[in-house]
Amino acid sequence: MSSERPGEDRATEVVIEAAGLGKDYPLYASAGERLRHLLWSRGREARLFHALRDVTLTLRRGESLGIIGQNGAGKSTLLQLLCGTLTPSTGRLSVRGRVAPLLELGAGFNPEFTGRENIFMNAAVLGLDPDEIRERLDDIIGFADIGDFIDQPVRTYSSGMYVRLAFSIATRISPDILVIDEAIAVGDGQFARKSFDRILALREAGVTLLLCSHAMFQVEALCERALWLHHGEVRAEGPAARVVAQYNEWLNAGGDRPQAVPVPGAPAPAPSGHGHFTALSLSCDGVAGTALEAQSGRSRLEITLSFASDPALPAPTLAVMIYTGDGRILTSTGTWIDGVALTRDAAGRGHATLAYDPVVLLKGRYSLSAYLLCERGLHVYDAVEHVASLNVTQPHLEQGLVSLPHCWTDGAA
Repeated sequence: MSSERPGEDRATEVVIEAAGLGKDYPLYASAGERLRHLLWSRGREARLFHALRDVTLTLRRGESLGIIGQNGAGKSTLLQLLCGTLTPSTGRLSVRGRVAPLLELGAGFNPEFTGRENIFMNAAVLGLDPDEIRERLDDIIGFADIGDFIDQPVRTYSSGMYVRLAFSIATRISPDILVIDEAIAVGDGQFARKSFDRILALREAGVTLLLCSHAMFQVEALCERALWLHHGEVRAEGPAARVVAQYNEWLNAGGDRPQAVPVPGAPAPAPSGHGHFTALSLSCDGVAGTALEAQSGRSRLEITLSFASDPALPAPTLAVMIYTGDGRILTSTGTWIDGVALTRDAAGRGHATLAYDPVVLLKGRYSLSAYLLCERGLHVYDAVEHVASLNVTQPHLEQGLVSLPHCWTDGAA
């Protein structure tokens, strides 16, 4: 990693530059074939699997990039190349600055070392000298919140303690580049919120962010740009909202019809540092259930969402998404978008009802999902995916997905 060039404007400094980046792996039908190729086929190329091909990107200091695509698209391979844990097979790559990788949290820990010893070892690998580690030690230990276990071998840790310590180290090394692979909120309850808040603080402090996530709303909320990978190749790159829209549109090519899942059960106490649904009820024209029938332009659909959240935290927010039968997001809404502030009782319990009156969907089969989020509508406390199906019929021949409010004016009048 090179140092900053004299006189270079940090705001426009290029920190990641890749040109024609690729990663290939040889394919063998068996271990015996691998051995025969190594012993007798030197100089002859094996069959290759192209995990990543011809990726070109430039990222400046303080920019944020979301990397999206289906499983096996090459997202994690690209992040590992950028973090230096893999070497490219083709192309050029330049990464400038200290990288904090949130990939496989805790992968570099020695299970026989104590938590404290692993802090010194891991932070040194990530680029801190001993004095810098000692300066940050108390903050790392305090943020991880594992108490006296800090001086016990990490093999005695629970999985939650393990990832909390790893996350605390990776985000306290004053990184220039933060790389996150589906680890945007680690641990449970209060720590999940703490981890998300720390990621936001680093981004707001000018740290370059690379985020790989299946949660499209998080990519849009956190990233200025997005890169869509498909079978190892770049399918689209540009403003996050545009690329996410292209990706969602493409998903209709082969998505399975979403299936309904059970509604959460009885109310439970508000969790510390977190929130969850306590009940969901849905009805159409007064008929409750999870397999609803509606008439386009006539029916009233109601969704009541009950929740409990830590009363010490700001009031949460709620969101609902409606999907087409092939899995595309048709529309969504959230309380924070509509300027609705939720209220709770002293124990942190509350509820809200969303009504669609009338249902403007045209004939077809749809599904609904509900989300409980933090006050900013970014960190997901709880989610109930495809909780209900909605079958819409119509008494006319209007075509499309929705019937928008409209008005005809007779030009001769």
